[in-house]
Amino acid sequence: MTKRKRYLLCGHGESLPMAEDGTTSLSSVLEELAVEVCAEAVSARRRVNEEHFDFVWVSCCEGAEPINLAAACKRDSPQTAVYLVTADRTGSVASRARAAELDGIVSPAELGEHLLKEAARNVDGDGGDGESVALALPDSEGVRQALSAAKAPEENRAGFLLTVVSGSGGAGKSTVATLTALLGARRGLRTALLDADLQFGDLAALMGDAPSVPVEEVVRTGAVPDGLSEAPLVLVSAPRALERSEVVAASMGSVVDVLVASFDFVIANTGGGWDDVHLLLLERAAASLFLVDQRASSVRACRHALDLCLRCGIATGSFLLAVNRCTRHAPFTSIDVSSALDGAHVAELADGGREVEELLGAGMAQSLVEASSPLCISIEGVLDELLPLASHPASAGVQAPLARIGLAPKTDAGLRGKQRKRKGRVSRREAALAKGAS
Repeated sequence: MTKRKRYLLCGHGESLPMAEDGTTSLSSVLEELAVEVCAEAVSARRRVNEEHFDFVWVSCCEGAEPINLAAACKRDSPQTAVYLVTADRTGSVASRARAAELDGIVSPAELGEHLLKEAARNVDGDGGDGESVALALPDSEGVRQALSAAKAPEENRAGFLLTVVSGSGGAGKSTVATLTALLGARRGLRTALLDADLQFGDLAALMGDAPSVPVEEVVRTGAVPDGLSEAPLVLVSAPRALERSEVVAASMGSVVDVLVASFDFVIANTGGGWDDVHLLLLERAAASLFLVDQRASSVRACRHALDLCLRCGIATGSFLLAVNRCTRHAPFTSIDVSSALDGAHVAELADGGREVEELLGAGMAQSLVEASSPLCISIEGVLDELLPLASHPASAGVQAPLARIGLAPKTDAGLRGKQRKRKGRVSRREAALAKGAS
């Protein structure tokens, strides 16, 4: 006799309509199918880690956005079928679900209907072998439509949102975000650079005469001006007046919706102090670039910020950590920062030297890209890891992107070579210290 399948519902049961006439109670259906219910995100994720479930449905849990909780559950237990339960079938939601490798999207009504049918089969004795209890959600029409939205032609596909953050100010976010936008546009992607440092953003000065629109204009009109929507690169600049920042912050979600619907690639730069805008952008991003610089305080701030993300229920699987301003004699390498952050994969961004500061200060960021600055070359490597397949030009010189958006595996040949060399130096230092101690 086949073992009966196990189910976990992450959310409030009342969000699932069971029957239009209300004659069938939710509790009886869940009891019949032995569905375990968790209404709190932390508890739900703990159960996924502790027990094996054949199906996990993520609805409106407390403590985390459903898409983030679903992504975390799928990452924790890849063999489990994880579905997002939502009535939102927009391209943005489907793109995020696909990036997280979820098994599908199903509406509350569809899930309720499936549960009713399976409960009825059990009552009739057809579900005794356990096989018929497995919901055929991957083949449902709603799931096919939602997932196909992420694979639709370009005009129907939501843009890829990359958020650039750091634990503290001065890590180089503005520089990296600006160059990333220019490099994305050079790859043929229609690109928007959003200055989400709403109080002290200065990307307008770094971008020179690039086409731009103030973020408050996007908030007011709910759209990008017609003359800019088809431009290869558009800057959405910070508010002109400091006092408008709070008003814009309250509408940042709608700004992101407009941009990802209008552009292929959206880069969001953030400020040094963490607030609700940071959390919103991290929740909405397909990937996030987390910068650390050459200060010990920056590494500590990074750890504090990552802890904050976990406490807020933000899945960190799509974060790529990068240590900035790396030179041969820099205090920190990727190995050092990785050790301080419990072995997380950390990329390296080269120090562009005085040239970077001078050209950016003069609003000539494009010149850095054209001159193939060492910093630009290292950012290109990061883009190879982060951007989905469709964003890469078909050339032999471009590294194959990762199959999954998230922390990169430590298998790159160049990185292995650097690690072997540095590990050799570290081991010799340790040997010398041990000899001196003896």
